[in-house]
Amino acid sequence: MFDFVHKQKRVAQVILALLILPFAFFGMESYFQGGGREPHVAEVAGEKIYAREFDRRLREQQDRMREALGAQARPEMFEGAEFRTAVIEGIIQERLLQRAADASGLRVSDAQLQAVIAGQPEFQENGTFSLARYQSLLRTAGMNEVMYQERVRTELALSQVQAAFTAGTIVPASVVDRVVRVLDQQREASQLAISPDAFLKQVTLEPDAVQKFYAANRREFEIPEQVRVEYLVLSQAALAARIVLTPQEVREFFDQNATQFRGASERQASHILVRVAPLADEKTKAAARERAAAIAEQVKKAPQTFADVARKSSEDPGSAAQGGDLGFFARGTMVKAFDQAVFTMKPGEIVGPIESEAGFHVIRLDAVRGDAGPAFEQVRAKVEEELRRTRASRRFAELADSFTNTVFEQSETLKPAAELLGQPLQTSGWFSRQGGALAGEPPKGANDRLVAAVFTEDVLRDKRNTAAIEVAPGVLMAARVVENKPAGLRPLAEVSEALEKRLRFQRASELAIDAGRKRLAELRAGKDAGAGGWSAPQLVNRQQPGSLPEAAVRQIFRADTSKLPAYVGVEQPGGGYLLLRVSRVVESRGIDPNARAGFARQAYQLATQEQISAYIASLRAGAKVTLTPAATERPQ
Repeated sequence: MFDFVHKQKRVAQVILALLILPFAFFGMESYFQGGGREPHVAEVAGEKIYAREFDRRLREQQDRMREALGAQARPEMFEGAEFRTAVIEGIIQERLLQRAADASGLRVSDAQLQAVIAGQPEFQENGTFSLARYQSLLRTAGMNEVMYQERVRTELALSQVQAAFTAGTIVPASVVDRVVRVLDQQREASQLAISPDAFLKQVTLEPDAVQKFYAANRREFEIPEQVRVEYLVLSQAALAARIVLTPQEVREFFDQNATQFRGASERQASHILVRVAPLADEKTKAAARERAAAIAEQVKKAPQTFADVARKSSEDPGSAAQGGDLGFFARGTMVKAFDQAVFTMKPGEIVGPIESEAGFHVIRLDAVRGDAGPAFEQVRAKVEEELRRTRASRRFAELADSFTNTVFEQSETLKPAAELLGQPLQTSGWFSRQGGALAGEPPKGANDRLVAAVFTEDVLRDKRNTAAIEVAPGVLMAARVVENKPAGLRPLAEVSEALEKRLRFQRASELAIDAGRKRLAELRAGKDAGAGGWSAPQLVNRQQPGSLPEAAVRQIFRADTSKLPAYVGVEQPGGGYLLLRVSRVVESRGIDPNARAGFARQAYQLATQEQISAYIASLRAGAKVTLTPAATERPQ
């Protein structure tokens, strides 16, 4: 038990990542109890996946994708049937694994669960588990403690299911070596670009070419419906920045939270355990207590023998080999009785027997650290930041309710809400629901939920306020349309000049590609081999393409090099054609151990994923899985 946290560090890191991942395993039956008529999107062996759960998971996946893509994210990426199908399939796979874990009897005890959560560094402050930080992070992730604990318990069980099917994954060293040699092979290549610019003078457009293109591609020139809005932002960070603190307030907060800022006190202790089974009878317990008392008397008389006695007599396999040493730990890490004893002892003191759930302990306190900590002035900035954050969090909670109620109850104007927040209304530029080059940008900080709310009927047509929408953790926004422009087309006169240039370049590019292909055929036939215009040769491989585009490198390594020089060609993404001449092949002289190890890890991960996928497929084949149309249809 005492070394569980150390053994489960990797598992703890994996589980913590779930805070930012969609969650589907936290007691769904109790969460949806009483919702028998609630719509569902799928069934897995008779167990329903409810629409509310799916919608929440969908929003979380969308938020993750938007964060990953940044400015490149567009709403249409997350609204199609393909994206919705991927989300529901993820939930189905997790349910199948959950059923497998339950069938295998895999369970995680309360003690193991507490040890994993307490050991997660994101929940710690100065190396000690912080309940306040734990609760705060869960609130940010939209969870309560019961939800998160159930999630961690489930994921630990699922990891055991997956481990049973992946522990035997083997990738042969010969396969790894062969692939690494292929990846390390270099080819010397020169390039010759055939540019569309050289063919522009040969292009003649039909008189009505621009008009025909415009008529045939009207959607390309559509300007979507656009709006301008006035809006308000309630931000916890902005509230914190406006808070003014007095020196006395900062000092008092430091004194009241000294442990948080000075760092938690830690103890290093050693112990000798006489183990007792949880259901042992009183006679057995009494015998164990007497044995522990005798050991305590022995080591108190000869303290220098404590480590030797621990190695011979302790029944804690995690610490006996180290002479009973448990290392440094913070208050609350060990079981209650052990913890209370250690934190009342002085260095060098030996006490016992101390009874816990594991049995009877003889304990020696070896060292103490962290009691003094840094002085106030050293952590003053951190104290001020935390005090502002605490007060801002409290003020944000107070204002959030009032702000939400005000924009709803006085829905025809945002002025009362602006007075409540003590800030002026802000006005956006023109933007549409789709985004894009012709559609402008919504207010800074707005997300898809706010933009979608702006374009609902009552907000767009009736000029009512949107709800106060959470656009980011600790940030609420509300908006009201002040002006809108209907959808339309950019006039032909506005785009005709650019269109003519575009069409001329396209025709020139087609001519360049035709010329490039003809030149390639001549080169392969041995004609014109000495013609100039080629670039200086350069060595490239699949992982280091040099100045060549990716498509060109792929063609270089597809070239038949049995006879050199070899010639290949590729169309350029920006127009024209690129000829490539392969003049030399340089085989790998040896295998870099780091490259081998890196690829072996990747290959193992791929093989492992294949096994997991195959296992999930077998589970699915044995369970009835059905999807409703709501799983992939976008709600209107």
